[in-house]
Parts: sequence; structure tokens; C-alpha cells
Amino acid sequence: MRGISDIIFKVEKLAVIIIIPVMLLAMVFDIIFRYFVQSPLIWAQELTLYTFVWCSFIGASMSIKTKEAVAVNLLVDKINPKLRNVLIVAGLIVSALFSIFIFYLSINWITNPNILLQKSITTQTPMIFMYICIPISLLFMSIHFLSWFLESLRFTRAGKVIE
Repeated sequence: MRGISDIIFKVEKLAVIIIIPVMLLAMVFDIIFRYFVQSPLIWAQELTLYTFVWCSFIGASMSIKTKEAVAVNLLVDKINPKLRNVLIVAGLIVSALFSIFIFYLSINWITNPNILLQKSITTQTPMIFMYICIPISLLFMSIHFLSWFLESLRFTRAGKVIE
């Protein structure tokens, strides 16, 4: 599972390396054309928004892999290591189950015929290209959570403190 998670992380990094410059260029072109050429690009704001959403969802998944997601550690840091390990494992189980459940719901949502027929307002691009980032990122998050969970079980069995 860790190998799959590592491969997914490499794909996520590559996607972000491609998407962020596209977003930046769209923003720069939008500013140049809007304020200096006086002829705004109708597609630039839409592209910027969509690339931002994709980066946000992929970044959320990457933060799970790198264990840098937002967490409240106040209680966990103050308890003994054995109980801490139990709480972390329990949290990982809940997080993995939650992300799998939301992944399932997102698949049901994007396969709805009404969603499949939607098009963006300005460019008439099918909205499925925008919406597909949700199940993809949730699938990646689920895999990262499961990998982290299995890793934490090994730590717990070895009597080590989970990081």
C-alpha cells in the first residue's frame, strides 16, 4: 500500500507542477489583457478558478501523504505514548472511512445525468472536467490514509511512538 501511495504522490506532484504555472499564466494574461489591452479574455478567469480548485484538492491529498494536514494535537501531545498511538490509529480509521464514504458519494454525484450535462458559463467546457477532481482527490486521500494507517499499525506492534 505504501508503494501505491508513493506513486500517487509522485503523480500529484507532477500534476501540481503543471497546474500551478498554467494558473499563474492565466492570471497574468487576464491582468495584461484586461487592464493594458482593454480586451479581457473570457476564458482566463474560468481557467484560473478551475486550476485553483484542482490544486486545492490535490494539495489536500498531498498534505495527508506528507502528514502535514491541519490537526489539533493539544490533547494528543499531552498523553502517554501508548494511548497516543491508540488515538492516532482510531483517528486514521475514522479519517479513512470518512474519505472513502465521501469518495463513494462523489462518484454518485458526478455520474448524475444532470451533472454530466452541465457546461461552464463562458467557455462551455463540460463541468465534469472540474468536478472530477473531487473523487480523484478523495480516492488519493483514502489511499494515503490507508497507507498511513498500516504504517501506524506496524509502529504500534513494534512498541514505537507514531509520528
